[in-house]
Amino acid sequence: MNLEITTADPFNILASTKRVMENANFVSLDLEAVKTKAPLIAEYLKANAEFPDHGHNLSGDFNTDAQLVFFESMMGFCFWAMPGEPKWSVALESGEKVDGWYGVCAAFKRAFDEGVPVADAKFLESVAEKQVKHIFRSATKAEIPLLQRRVAILNKNAAMLKKAFGGQAVNLIDAAERDAVKLFKLLLDFFPSYKDVTVYKEREVVFLKIAHLLALDYEYRLPHKQRPFLKNFDKLCVFADYKLPQLLRMDGILKYNDQLSAVVDSYKIIPVGTPEEVEIRSGAVWGVELIRQQIPEFTTVQIGHAIWLASQDQALQSKIKPYHRTLTTFY
Repeated sequence: MNLEITTADPFNILASTKRVMENANFVSLDLEAVKTKAPLIAEYLKANAEFPDHGHNLSGDFNTDAQLVFFESMMGFCFWAMPGEPKWSVALESGEKVDGWYGVCAAFKRAFDEGVPVADAKFLESVAEKQVKHIFRSATKAEIPLLQRRVAILNKNAAMLKKAFGGQAVNLIDAAERDAVKLFKLLLDFFPSYKDVTVYKEREVVFLKIAHLLALDYEYRLPHKQRPFLKNFDKLCVFADYKLPQLLRMDGILKYNDQLSAVVDSYKIIPVGTPEEVEIRSGAVWGVELIRQQIPEFTTVQIGHAIWLASQDQALQSKIKPYHRTLTTFY
């Protein structure tokens, strides 16, 4: 397939993943399926212009919430469990259990309400594994995955926020001049955990999923009245995670060859950085980009988030083929 870049690509995400898809062995794209799906997504976005997470699990104080969002976003990875195993989740006061990104937000808000200083960089730069385990205590027997790596990320990023930005996320936002592209550059310069970059056939491939999650939450969750809050927000790409390729595969936009299909459908772990994993993520980037080219009145972020919201339908999840399993701190 001849892929064409028709929009800004400030971080080489489209260009680097384009090379992957043009040389892919395991994953392909179906343009006819794109043309079928794009109008349906356009209809959804016209009816749901605002994202549903505004103010979700936040305090209402801008500076505090900028802190909470900053530290929550860097925890937005790897929540899956193998079939038959309990999944990590957080119990709300209502008795409802939430997992994944919603679980992280609920865990931080629960800790904040309990008086744990989870918005304080000084606390988080030295927070111990036992304390983080308590913050993320589960409503099931399952511990949050990759706990030790989460502790290390919180410690290192809190220390750097303190060193470079006075411990305040609002200073990071100000240093970026409320510009999404500048924000990404600062994240990549100062916080190594955001460098979601790999190699495919000796060429660098860029994804930056967690950085996109932070920008999305600053744009749509923080309690502010002005939008766009971040300049150049429309120049961002899409989240290359688990759920997007799963939904794109369901719609026939993303196709796996027989070998990869067997691996994914049998829940075998695909190691991070392997050709199969890089092709799946690159296919998700270009599946959404091709949809955007069909409905250019919407941004890639809007389209990707609409697909992600659809992926949260548990009834749907029980009916479709699995998402791929990779142990990683990038998504």
